[in-house]
Amino acid sequence: MEKWSLYLLLVMLVPFNMNSQDTPKVSVDGYIKNLHEFSFIDRLEQLEWTSLIHNRLNFKYLPNDEFSIRLEVRNRIYYGDRIRSFPVFSEMIDYDPGLVDLSVNLIEEDNLIFNTLIDRALVNYTKGNWDISLGRQRINWGMNLVWNPNDIFNTYNFLDFDYEERPGSDAVRIQYYTGDFNKIELTAKKGEQNDDLIVAGMYKFNKWTYDIQFLTGVYQKDWVVGTGWAGNLKDAGFKGEISYFVPYEDYPGDENVMSASISIDYAFEKGLYLNSSVLYNSSADNSFSAIEDLALARISAKNLMPFKYSFFLQLSKEFTPIFSGTANFIYSPTRHSVIVMPSLNYSLATNWDLNFTGQSFFEFEDYKTLGNSFFLRLRYSF
Repeated sequence: MEKWSLYLLLVMLVPFNMNSQDTPKVSVDGYIKNLHEFSFIDRLEQLEWTSLIHNRLNFKYLPNDEFSIRLEVRNRIYYGDRIRSFPVFSEMIDYDPGLVDLSVNLIEEDNLIFNTLIDRALVNYTKGNWDISLGRQRINWGMNLVWNPNDIFNTYNFLDFDYEERPGSDAVRIQYYTGDFNKIELTAKKGEQNDDLIVAGMYKFNKWTYDIQFLTGVYQKDWVVGTGWAGNLKDAGFKGEISYFVPYEDYPGDENVMSASISIDYAFEKGLYLNSSVLYNSSADNSFSAIEDLALARISAKNLMPFKYSFFLQLSKEFTPIFSGTANFIYSPTRHSVIVMPSLNYSLATNWDLNFTGQSFFEFEDYKTLGNSFFLRLRYSF
């Protein structure tokens, strides 16, 4: 009942006469998606089927030129084989690490789960050079496409492709712009656990045609310092991020950790786009074996991948204005682990999109197939 009461209270704060001509300062948009997943390990007789109906509602209220209020709700209905075969699936879906638990499973049955999550609920104030926001929000300090060591507040999982908005944090964020491309930022986040506290500052500026940032602060049980950059090497994009974590108390097994990624991307004349990246994780001990579980894993800026070295390659091509394809590959020398992720996207009509995505996990050291999942998704945006 406590979760229900909080959910209803937050929803009631948003006006519902969205289509009225008398409330032009209130807007709503979102989408509804139907995602079908077919998964097996290495034989088709192992095939499992799970379906997801995914709805998102984004509410925004602009009382004046300085304030804005946002409330965004994520509704998901899962049904199928995975709910039965994965005993902790309902707990994983209901997991909310924020300061306030805004997730609730409204229905839990043997093969059906209906979850509602408020992943954005914030007030934003903007005036002059100041930009201040309070509440659940997305704080993106990352610069690379796939691995972001600088994204210390709400790291996202690249394999979770159906969550385009990415996770948010319960935080206060203060930004002060000292120029068109320069700013000073101070942000503090508190999570559910006692040690889930992040307080950090960042200075971002433009120099030598590069966007450069430096950050420092407290990351849970560590001091963190880091830097990132984004610019060009001739016609190619060149980006990088480095974060270094130092425990500020003595904890058994804790050690200094460096997480670093560099990426290069290039767009060819005939529409082919290439993005390549390498990740270094000093904390990896190369003993991790379940790479097939990465799609559901909760990663952190300290541990973006379970391997010391990981390599990423993306090739994408727009075949026509309404049809495009992408091929993603992740490789680690540890057991010659490989993840293959092809994707095709087709625009059926205005606001209607059809997508096919695959995820396959292999270890070529012993020639093992660890898992295959194929997804078919229909999306309507409004």
